Amino acid sequence: MLCSGNWMWAAKLPGEGARMYDACVAMCQIMKELRIAVDGGKDSLSMAAKVGGKIVKSPGTLVISTYAPCPDVKVKITPDIKGPLYGKGTDLIWINIEQKFRLGGSALAQVYGQQGNECRILRKVIF
Repeated sequence: MLCSGNWMWAAKLPGEGARMYDACVAMCQIMKELRIAVDGGKDSLSMAAKVGGKIVKSPGTLVISTYAPCPDVKVKITPDIKGPLYGKGTDLIWINIEQKFRLGGSALAQVYGQQGNECRILRKVIF
């Protein structure tokens, strides 16, 4: 499995380049622990606009997307939970790495229409 990184940052503004660098260092540490790599991506480094004489910057954001090789494109897997639909049992495994029950923004919460208001936070990764 490999990852693509999409950086969206107001990198030209004072202090933002350093914040982006710190985020990159943290991401590299996490990737090393997970034993995966970012091998490409894109960037939008001008995420600021002048509005009414003030500079408004977007929050620095990094979106990581994962992908894996597909040896046979005729074989497909979709992310929906199929077991109950086809009369089969389904095992859904949730690895809770932070001992809190925050599913906000996850695909599972979206499937059940429960967006939640608390997203996952990686706290135990050593930077």
